[in-house]
Amino acid sequence: MKKDEFFVLATKYLSGEASGDEMNQMHSLLKMKKYSALFNNIDEKWKRAGTAESSSTYNVDRGKRILFEKIRRYNPSFQWEKEVQQQRAWMVQPMFRRVAASFALVILLVSGGVVLVNVLKQSSGSMTWNEKKTVMGEKSIVTLLDGTTITLNADSKLKYPVRFGEDSREVILEGEAFFEVAPDANKPFVVHTGNISTTDLGTKFDVSAFPNEETIRISLEEGKVNVSTPTVAPQKGDVILSPTQQLIYNKENESSTIEQFDMQKALGWKDNILIFDNEPLSRALKPLERYFGVTFDIADRSLANRKIKANFKNESFWTVVKVLEKATGLSYTTIKERNELKKIVFYEK
Repeated sequence: MKKDEFFVLATKYLSGEASGDEMNQMHSLLKMKKYSALFNNIDEKWKRAGTAESSSTYNVDRGKRILFEKIRRYNPSFQWEKEVQQQRAWMVQPMFRRVAASFALVILLVSGGVVLVNVLKQSSGSMTWNEKKTVMGEKSIVTLLDGTTITLNADSKLKYPVRFGEDSREVILEGEAFFEVAPDANKPFVVHTGNISTTDLGTKFDVSAFPNEETIRISLEEGKVNVSTPTVAPQKGDVILSPTQQLIYNKENESSTIEQFDMQKALGWKDNILIFDNEPLSRALKPLERYFGVTFDIADRSLANRKIKANFKNESFWTVVKVLEKATGLSYTTIKERNELKKIVFYEK
């Protein structure tokens, strides 16, 4: 990609006007050292531009014209969204603040010596979010611009900003994810799960918060985290976890406990390890459903408390089913739709 093209993509990205495909393209480019260094330089100027107080020497119309010319050099049919329908009204739209900032930054980088408009500072107040979802039987790894790596478990949803704010890094989780947070003492990393917030400055921890489960679990592998809940932490940061400690929050009675936990049992899912230590069958089937993407059912609920003791590591689906059959003394039948396996039902012989 030519430098001018990258400038255009970067300014659209920073102003929140990039499409989904453009954001994916930017994430791919940032894995390359030369583009990462160039983006850091652009981002630094973008942030510094927010302190500019004078807008008298910047001509927005001229900036708009030059930017359009540069983009149309590579895409002759290019037009900004709503440009055709609202040419006369474009300057009064909220989008104007963000787009004008993009014009200004490109002029600064390509031509140099231009004073940015005050409106650039206002644009930083808007927040554009990405969303990543996984389905049953799927895991995904998300790498954020700050270097934080998030392993998203199956049947989970993560929302994260395209660009973090100046004071914090905040994401929203529904389901389960393992976080390897890049250290930044000036920007705490906060995971919001319902009415619980988990805050740290650079560590490794797991948050499990599935909507259909009774508890939320925060399990710390490395470093320290502050956990705020409605009951044990009226003031943020009152509960501090140390490695191998797990906070379990009961959603029904709004109570919390802190326990030691088995690292492999709690965090093994990300490495395709599932451990059941005398777990009731009904409880063991939930993570297996997420892992394989196949529904498990029990024909008679009186069988739900049959105990399971098993360790699975990269095991095939049918191996796991056979182990469950033997461990419980139950039989199973399969249910298919259009020749595709949909459900395994366990029943007593």
